[in-house]
Amino acid sequence: MLRRKNYWLLFAILLLSLTSLSPGMDLNQTDERPLVNEYPSQSQSFSQRQKGEPAYLRISVSLSHKEFRELQKISRNYTLSSGVNIELVNLGESAGYDAVMDELTIGNSPDIVMTEAHYIRELAQQGYLLPVDAYRSSPGGTPLTPLLPLLQWNGYVWGAPLDIDPYVFVYSPQVLKELGAEALPGSLGGWTRLLEQSLKKPGTYVLGMDAGSPYGMSVFLESVGSALFPVSREALEWTSRARSSIYLSDGKHDGIWNRLREGSIAAAVLPLSEWREDGGDSLVAEAPWMGAGAGAETLYCRSFALSAQTRSPEAAADWLSYITSARSQLSWLESTGRLPAAEESYRGGLPGEVSLPFDAGGLLTDGGGADGELQAGWSEITAAANLLLTGKLDTAGFIQALSSPLGGEGSDPAPAY
Repeated sequence: MLRRKNYWLLFAILLLSLTSLSPGMDLNQTDERPLVNEYPSQSQSFSQRQKGEPAYLRISVSLSHKEFRELQKISRNYTLSSGVNIELVNLGESAGYDAVMDELTIGNSPDIVMTEAHYIRELAQQGYLLPVDAYRSSPGGTPLTPLLPLLQWNGYVWGAPLDIDPYVFVYSPQVLKELGAEALPGSLGGWTRLLEQSLKKPGTYVLGMDAGSPYGMSVFLESVGSALFPVSREALEWTSRARSSIYLSDGKHDGIWNRLREGSIAAAVLPLSEWREDGGDSLVAEAPWMGAGAGAETLYCRSFALSAQTRSPEAAADWLSYITSARSQLSWLESTGRLPAAEESYRGGLPGEVSLPFDAGGLLTDGGGADGELQAGWSEITAAANLLLTGKLDTAGFIQALSSPLGGEGSDPAPAY
């Protein structure tokens, strides 16, 4: 009987100890990043800030000085209306995927990161992001239709696009005429004839593009009726045969512009923003999807995303909604010249001084492609395009690279020997 009383006494002491723990202690709090496929809800985030703690957001971006000043101005307006303190950190205009990865892994724990929209799904699959629509049912303006496959994965939306910069053909009609073409080719036969004529003029290239990104190749493929995936094997083989007549840049396009002006490149693939600044009267721009929907692989898009490290996901999602709203995007367009990524801006009509070399309606329609079949990430696609254009990968290896699961076995491109 005495032993039983001792048991009850020990139980009472234990119960008293548990109930006397501080009520402010969060036993579920953890500093670890959520595993892939774990999706926190508004009331169940792994890193919620404590109640009553002032909302503070650290946002990592990659912008020019002019663009950064404009974002600071818009963000200050948000702070005045919301009371949320914002720290904007500019990594520099040339900061790319590696810089974003550093921020998400060894950086200073940003709440929001800016990245190329084509990397959004890849980052989400690896567990570095939180779904935007888990904290905000309508994150800003409605993204353009071609962008939706880039932002969505597993039933969630993972990014809020800021702006777009379509890649377009830039050429001199006079140079094309001298090469026997009345217009830009729209078929492989037309490109073959243009290639044959350019080979007759020493030092003349049929195409110019950046070897460091897939946009140039994507624009060419769309001009002959092919998507990046599934891709036309015939179009890839044409690219391989014409390789010596394709002028490749290393990310900086000064060489391409110089050769366009001197007439030694028949046509080049360049960002629309560069043509609007440097095109001049003798060079025209043309989108490969004229009269049809734009393909996502021809649209360079800068997008914001919620970092899995954020301590204030609701406040971060609210900032995203404000910055990417149709009203903010029109302000961004007027100040920076960068085209909006929200469809409301086009349905309502862009400001009168904004002139586009194509029908803006093409940005509201998906140009097709096989979303869901493309398993490789944008990093693998970029690497494969570079290897194909530089002659280190054959057609079969390129197709295999785009068919391989993200980060899985067999994802290394097969070299050409």
